[in-house]
Amino acid sequence: MTPATVTPQIVRAFLTAETESNSASTAAHSYVSLRAFFNFLVRDGFVAVNPADSVDKPRQRRKIIETFSLDDVERMVATCGKDFVGVRDRAMILAMLDCGLRASELCGLSINDVNWAEQTLLVVGKGDKERIVPFGNVTRQALAEYVPRRGQLETQMLFVSIYGAPLDRYRVRTMVKERCETAGIKGPRCSPHTLRHTCAVQYLRNGGDVFSLQKLLGHADLTMTRRYAELSQTDVREKHRACSPADRLQATASRSARRKLR
Repeated sequence: MTPATVTPQIVRAFLTAETESNSASTAAHSYVSLRAFFNFLVRDGFVAVNPADSVDKPRQRRKIIETFSLDDVERMVATCGKDFVGVRDRAMILAMLDCGLRASELCGLSINDVNWAEQTLLVVGKGDKERIVPFGNVTRQALAEYVPRRGQLETQMLFVSIYGAPLDRYRVRTMVKERCETAGIKGPRCSPHTLRHTCAVQYLRNGGDVFSLQKLLGHADLTMTRRYAELSQTDVREKHRACSPADRLQATASRSARRKLR
């Protein structure tokens, strides 16, 4: 088989096999790769048409977004003692919660990326894209307590081990997992990314909007940001159940009917 003999039917059969043997996510990635490959071949004149153009992208099942409750986070922070590791871990947990940082972004922070006057961090995200992320007073206090403990080191990286070596994503993931276990948190997945999810949902529940959240999290578009918005609508649904105008109208009508019967 050559690229010129590949048909839409062959592409569909391949993606179906990918979905059955691996997952819809794998098939979706394969679809994107196939389209890009055949677009290249069409552009350079190797084939006349892209057989993937008439094939629908495999649907991916949307994963449930897990978040910590604020009580979970408070319990996690409460496990951090006053020694170097405890003070450092508290600062990291609050920075991830407050700023929605990925583990890699947290590890990539240097001491010079903290702007104390503006209360912002210079964050390098996916694709080496920089963004300015603000942090609140509680996080500022935690960072201000940690930085003097860190001391003067050869490395400029902000978060380091007790030996002065920069932390990596694995160590951050392990830290979050261990803090969760110590705090007795068993519900959501205990990972740095769950703190990022929690940041997003709490930000919206506290009155933030999807456009500023998109900038805060460094999303390329609003697709993922809107998913957080959907999750935050739980609050709206619960309040509506208690405050439904139509339900109130029905309750008023019932009271009027009872008065007439008297």
